[in-house]
Amino acid sequence: MNSKVTTVDELLETLTPPGQRGLPAGRIRNAIVTGGDTGIGRYTALTLAKDGCDVALTYAHHRDDAELTAEAIRRLGRRAVVQHMNLADAGAAGPAVDAMVRELGGLDVFVSNAGQMSMKVFPELELADLENLFRINTFGAVLAIQRGVRYMLGMDAERSGGKFEEIATMARKVLTGEIGSPRKTPGRVIVVTSVHEHVANPVDTVYTMSKHALGGFIKCAAYALAGTNVTINGIRPGEVSTPMNSAHPEDALHQQRKYIPAKRPGHPAEIASMVRYLASDETAFISGVSYDVDGGMSIGGPMASEGYQKAV
Repeated sequence: MNSKVTTVDELLETLTPPGQRGLPAGRIRNAIVTGGDTGIGRYTALTLAKDGCDVALTYAHHRDDAELTAEAIRRLGRRAVVQHMNLADAGAAGPAVDAMVRELGGLDVFVSNAGQMSMKVFPELELADLENLFRINTFGAVLAIQRGVRYMLGMDAERSGGKFEEIATMARKVLTGEIGSPRKTPGRVIVVTSVHEHVANPVDTVYTMSKHALGGFIKCAAYALAGTNVTINGIRPGEVSTPMNSAHPEDALHQQRKYIPAKRPGHPAEIASMVRYLASDETAFISGVSYDVDGGMSIGGPMASEGYQKAV
């Protein structure tokens, strides 16, 4: 093939990126958002619904908040599924994903967002602190994503007529290249970690550790999924006005933060906008990376500075 584009028609034909060619127009995608009852998860679920996705969302403790999010999704004209999933029992992640995929009828986008803080520093740590937070933030998240990816690759036992153990064997063959991927449309996994995936939080040692672990997982999973038409990426939010931070979303518009270059916290909808992009068909050539969405919070290491300590 000639290495030079010589006509306008040829130029316009090459405008569509390879990962977007041949995709059916206006298709409805199915998405799962863990921790979709409040905060970043809630706004992510709504943003994906607005973008044309049917959405299943999970909650750990507050079903009423999850139902409010679901009702808003339905108001936007999309289907909503509410599922209990408490990652403190990491073994419950897989069955919860099974139930959501059955309700949705398939899976295209998986957003891992559920998480928790401990607010304990290194000298205070006990084994239980490590076990509890890693079970929620890391082990449960990884197991839920693993189950979701199997469905994304067409490996669910109900549709194939096989046992789940046989489907897992098939998954390994796809991931090792023995057989081709059955995934014809893009699959997207987005992991909401934290700016503390790469910047220390001096007042929460275990949280920082668990988010660093997710950063490593994202890279390894991207290698494993290469060539399957499923990508995995992370988002590292800074301070965001959410219930986890004892804040209303609109507080982001008027609260002042000396240690953030943007001078304010983020609004959860601003994080959801980045999720929307990474979940789109446009990101076929992006996998294994995490993006800071933090108003510049991490660019100079301010979290470890004396100024930060005084500000908080």
